Amino acid sequence: MKPYQFPQTEAVQQTVVRSFGGADFRTHPTKVSLSRSPDLKNLICEQNEFLVKRTGYQTQATFSGPIFGLFALPDGTGTVVHAGEALQCRLWDGTTTELCIGMQQDFSQSFTMKGALYLLDGLTYRVVRRNEDDTAWEAVPVNETAFVPTTTISAAPTGGGTSYEAVNLLTPKRINTFIGNGSATQFQVDAKELDDQPVTATVNGTAATVSSVNRATGMVTLSAAPANGNGLANVAITFSKTVEGHLARINKCRFAGLYGGKNDTRVFLSGNPDEPACDWQSGLYDPTYFPDTGYTQMGTDASAIMGYLKQYESQMIVKAGGAQEATSFLRTYLMADDGTALYPLGQGAQGEGAIARRSFATLNDLPLFLSARGVMGAYGTAVAEQRTLRNVSEAVSPRLSAEPDLQNACAVVHEGKYYLAVGGHVYIADGSLSEADGAPAWFYWDNVPAQCLAVLDGRLWFGTQDGRLCRFCLADDQHAYLDDGKAIDAYWRTPTLPLGQWARFKSIRDVIPTLMPYSRSGATVRYENENGVLLALSRNMDLFSFETLDFSRLSFRCMPGAISYRTRWRQHRVPQFAVRIGNDRPDEPFGLLALTILWTTGKIIH
Repeated sequence: MKPYQFPQTEAVQQTVVRSFGGADFRTHPTKVSLSRSPDLKNLICEQNEFLVKRTGYQTQATFSGPIFGLFALPDGTGTVVHAGEALQCRLWDGTTTELCIGMQQDFSQSFTMKGALYLLDGLTYRVVRRNEDDTAWEAVPVNETAFVPTTTISAAPTGGGTSYEAVNLLTPKRINTFIGNGSATQFQVDAKELDDQPVTATVNGTAATVSSVNRATGMVTLSAAPANGNGLANVAITFSKTVEGHLARINKCRFAGLYGGKNDTRVFLSGNPDEPACDWQSGLYDPTYFPDTGYTQMGTDASAIMGYLKQYESQMIVKAGGAQEATSFLRTYLMADDGTALYPLGQGAQGEGAIARRSFATLNDLPLFLSARGVMGAYGTAVAEQRTLRNVSEAVSPRLSAEPDLQNACAVVHEGKYYLAVGGHVYIADGSLSEADGAPAWFYWDNVPAQCLAVLDGRLWFGTQDGRLCRFCLADDQHAYLDDGKAIDAYWRTPTLPLGQWARFKSIRDVIPTLMPYSRSGATVRYENENGVLLALSRNMDLFSFETLDFSRLSFRCMPGAISYRTRWRQHRVPQFAVRIGNDRPDEPFGLLALTILWTTGKIIH
C-alpha cells in the first residue's frame, strides 16, 4: 500500500517596506518602486526616511480682502500683508496697522535691500521703510523719494558740459552743474520744455535765488552772478523734465531679480505687460535709481520674461516660451577698464518656458520654476544646451499638469523643501531625497487653500482667497494636527504587488505595520485587490499620558519605542495585492516606520 503523503506547507514569505520615498503618479501601480507610492497624501518624510502626517494650519488673522502677498519685515518683527487694495503691517504680537491703500488687487512680489522692503504690484512701485522718527513703518511710492541724477557736469553758462548720470525713470528731477565765470547770470540746462515745478539753484553749496525760468528753452536766470569757479563747477541747478512713459515702465513691473556677479548689488525689474521682453537695471545698491539707458531687450515681445534664477555667479532669465525663439538667457558680470559694470547676455536654447511668475525658487543649489509640463530644474550654466533645463517633477506631473490656474501657482523653499501651491493642493519636492535620475522626491497635500506662500519667523505661512492669514503648526503646538479645527486625512498606499510571482495566486497571511509612538494616535489598514478596497483593521495606538487621558481609549503602553501590530486578517487567492494605511482622525499624529506583508504562494492562475 502506498503511504499517504501530507501536502507540504508553503513557506511564509515576507515583503517589507523599510524606507519610504515620495509619490510616483506617472508609473502604473504594478511598476512603482517598493519605496514609492502611486497614491499618497498629506504625508512628509522625516529623517531616516520614515513617513509622518503633516501638521495642520491655524488662522492667525482675517482681512477684508483676498491676500495677494505676504512679505517679512526687514527687521524680522512681523509681516507685510497685501490684502485686497490695502497694505497692512502685522507685528508678531498681533498689532496690525494699515500702511496704505490703492494697491492693485492682484498678486504682488517683493525684494529687500538696505533695510527696506520694495513691493511690485504692477500699479505702483512702493517701499516699506521706517519713518523719519524711526517710530513706525510706512509705505510710500518710490518715485517720491527717488534718487535725483546729475545728468550734466562742469557746463559753461551757455550749456554743454559732460554727460554724467543717466536720467532716472522714476523721477523727472535732474541736476546740472556749471562753472561760473563771475559775470553770467543765465545758465542753459540740458533740457527744454521743463515741467511747471520749482527750479532751485545753489552756489558753492548755498541756496541761490532764481529770478526767472524760460521753461520752453531751458534757460535759468539767477538774481546775482556767481563767482568765477576757476575751472571748478560751483553752480548746481535742479529742475524737472517729465518724459512720457518713463515712470510707468517701472511702476508696471511685477517681479525682481537681484544680481551683481558675486554679490547682489543691483536689482533687475521686469513683468511690464507693455514691454514683456524687457528688463531694467538699477543703480549700485540703489533700487530708487533706474537709468533710462539701463534696459535690455531679450528676444521679441511674443514671449514674455517670467522670472530670474540665480546660478552661482550668473543670472538666468527665463521666458514664457511658445514663440520660435530662446526661452532662457544668461547674464554675467564684467568690469570695464574704466570701472563701469557690464552685464553681457548670452542667448540660450529654445525649450520649455515658465508658466507661473511666482514659482521661481532655489532648492539647495537647484533653481526651479513651473512650466506647462511640470517643475523644471536648471542644471549648469550652459544655456545654449537643451539639457540645461530638465523636468524634475515627472513623478507627479500627471496630477500637477492637470491643475487649473497653473499660472497663479506660487512657491517657496523652507527647511530644504520646495513647496508649490496651486488649486488647494501643495506639491513638495524634498531636497534630501533623490530619485534614480537625481530629481528630488515629491509629496502631495490637499485641503490647503493657499494662494500665496511665505516663510516668516522661521515658519511656513500662507494667505487665502477669503482673506485668512494662516500658519502651519509645529508638531508640539496645541491641536497641531487639525486644519482650522478639521481632521487631516493622511495615507500611504503601496504599489500593486505581485508578491514574487505574477503567474500564481497568493494568500495574505498578515499585514504588520510598525508605527511611531504618540500619546494619541492610530492607524487604519485597508487591503486592495481585484475586488476593491476592504477594511482590515482600524486601531488605536496610544501611549499612556495624563495630558491626553481618555478612559474610552485607555492605554497602559508606556514604552516610547516603535509599535507594531498585526491585522490578523487573511486574504486568499489574490493575484496582486496592495495595502493602504493612514490616519484620518481629528487631532492625531501618525508616523509609519515600516510595513510588513506576510504571504504564501498558491496555485497557478487559470
